[in-house]
Amino acid sequence: MKDFLKIPVCLVCMFLLFANPGQAQNQDFYFGNDLSYVNQMEDCGADYKYQGQSTDPYQIFADQGTNLVRVRLWVNPSWWQAPLQQPEGVKPVYSNLEDVKETIRRARDNGMEVLLDFHYSDFWADPGRQQVPKHWVDIADDVEVLADSVYEYTSDVLTELDAEGLMPNLVQVGNENNSGMMFHIPEEDGFETAGRVPNSNNWSRHAQLFNAGIQAVRDVGETASIDPKIALHFAGLNGLQWWFGNIINNGVTDFDIIGFSYYYAWHDASIPELENIVAGLVEDYPNREVMVLETGYLWSDDMGGIIDEPSPNYLPVIPEKQLEYMTDYTRAVIRAGGSGVIFWEPAWVDTPCRTPWITGSSHTHVAFFTPGDYNFMDNGGGRWMNPEFYKNPEAPKATFKVDMSGQEVSEEGMYITGSFTVEEEGGDWQLLPMADERDGIYSYYTYINEADSGAYYFVNGNSWDARETVPETCATMWDTDRGYTMPGEDTLFDFKWGSCEAIYASGEVEVTFKVDMTDAGVDYSNGVYVTGTFTADEGGGNWSIIPMTEQQEGIFSYQTELEIGDSGAYYFLSGNDWNARETVPDACADMYDSDRGYNITEDDTVFSFKWGSCEAITVSNEHQGQLPRDFQLQQNYPNPFNPSTLISYQLAVNSTVELTVYDALGREVAGLVNGQRKAAGEHTAVFDASNLSSGLYIYRLQAGEFVETRKMMLVK
Repeated sequence: MKDFLKIPVCLVCMFLLFANPGQAQNQDFYFGNDLSYVNQMEDCGADYKYQGQSTDPYQIFADQGTNLVRVRLWVNPSWWQAPLQQPEGVKPVYSNLEDVKETIRRARDNGMEVLLDFHYSDFWADPGRQQVPKHWVDIADDVEVLADSVYEYTSDVLTELDAEGLMPNLVQVGNENNSGMMFHIPEEDGFETAGRVPNSNNWSRHAQLFNAGIQAVRDVGETASIDPKIALHFAGLNGLQWWFGNIINNGVTDFDIIGFSYYYAWHDASIPELENIVAGLVEDYPNREVMVLETGYLWSDDMGGIIDEPSPNYLPVIPEKQLEYMTDYTRAVIRAGGSGVIFWEPAWVDTPCRTPWITGSSHTHVAFFTPGDYNFMDNGGGRWMNPEFYKNPEAPKATFKVDMSGQEVSEEGMYITGSFTVEEEGGDWQLLPMADERDGIYSYYTYINEADSGAYYFVNGNSWDARETVPETCATMWDTDRGYTMPGEDTLFDFKWGSCEAIYASGEVEVTFKVDMTDAGVDYSNGVYVTGTFTADEGGGNWSIIPMTEQQEGIFSYQTELEIGDSGAYYFLSGNDWNARETVPDACADMYDSDRGYNITEDDTVFSFKWGSCEAITVSNEHQGQLPRDFQLQQNYPNPFNPSTLISYQLAVNSTVELTVYDALGREVAGLVNGQRKAAGEHTAVFDASNLSSGLYIYRLQAGEFVETRKMMLVK
């Protein structure tokens, strides 16, 4: 059903979007940005620029392909905004109705539609905070009166907007209402909650409030210049299907859009999981649209901020990876039949203005403008709306990488050119900049139709004369250029500069997962199991529970083969039951804040831990009948890491051990094992790099005459 649905949806949306991406009404796909902060940021001194020239920020977003602006509305935020000490010239209140009117006018002047987000609160409404507006607190426990207030307020706002020609195209009734609507009582003199409305913990109450807001939109829309679509809003993927089923079962049925937030930093799941969930909702609710009402992703991880965790599949954290993440994300929603994606607050830049918590912005590392001069970043996520990325959402992604280690790179950076850089059929190749992934690695990604073939090569600088000389062995096109033929899946084309040698090894390696149950303190008489990303069905779907083999008393293992470069999550279970999972300590819950993580390198890899612990299994004569046959230094885990990582090694015989860490210049930075005598078996050491800078590090094991080194990456 999924494949049947997504092809016609995409064909229609591509035809309409790229004929005129900013002007069409009733879009088939919304490329949205939440610009609720823009008016205030300008008053606070932000001079938004495009290519160094002061430019209306609404025009910047429209020119990049934005066709929908989302704007929040608070009921009466003056009680907490007015006391904030702001710079001279800054208005005392924003995100009220007058500010919303300005946003709608400016959006419409630039050809963009508008989604009006009713928070039904004076302050931020989110999954953990659904505060009743202060002047409604006295009636909050009378749902009939409160529902009437919701209806009248919603109706008055929309009637006033329509009278001024500002009727929104979409209306969001509530914001991130995971646990309901307007059930928290605000503090008398603060921003937090002081308690809960009596008898508010029931969905019949919430349903009555939702329906009051919905009915007001319908009644005004019936005679207004625009009859808006109505969206409801849940935060996260976990529980999303249940929430909409529950709200419908409680009588809230007259809405058009199943809306939700999904941020990797807060909701963990992968883009393939997002695609599967959207496709499932599209199939289950064929008469409703499915839309991402909020997302965001960072381009820097050294500024702090509220979105602080990158996806391990999009490292390092740089502007180009923000763009890649957002285009992959949006293409997945399009393929699944979704109707839109909205990026939350891409213009919330750093200024002298205050929020309730800080001076400045909590979003500088996410916003599409450079800190300080507010210039639009051409290499960052601000281009995610560009039509060029969505000509064929089914096309697989091609990533081209070149290793410039040992080469002097031009100050202009690295470039790539090839058949895929032609802007129109029969046109000339273009020189396109590559992303600096650090440590000599440069990358460029694009989307190429399956079975398409062509030529390409790398260029050291923005000049045709600075091209690489491709060896004859791999100059498969015209005896001078590298060649490619695109398979039906995402593919990496990686080479060292002027060489046929790949940067990374490829293929499958043997991977073993081990768990020590001897001191687990749980009943495992029904067997021990493992689950994880590697057990999922095709397309990244549901995980399976896989039995492990008891290798010796209390030690269980599972062996499989995984592709080099694969990464994911896993954990152990003390039975064939999802409720029998281990609790992974925070220190090693690298995935989803609950699961262990793995990253597959080119050597056979063993992931071995004690049940519910970060402590690796140490093998000895007492614990295992058979000692390792050889010496081995394992790849550190996790890798990349921040700030600590685990290094495992095995000794074939009792040995004097040196385990030392060096930086990329060969300078010793840590001695983890300094000449100690170690027994034959498996051992681990922890490397803490809290006081070191991001970059490549080398660790070296010497045990008797055995010497081996490996590389690891610290990413802060």
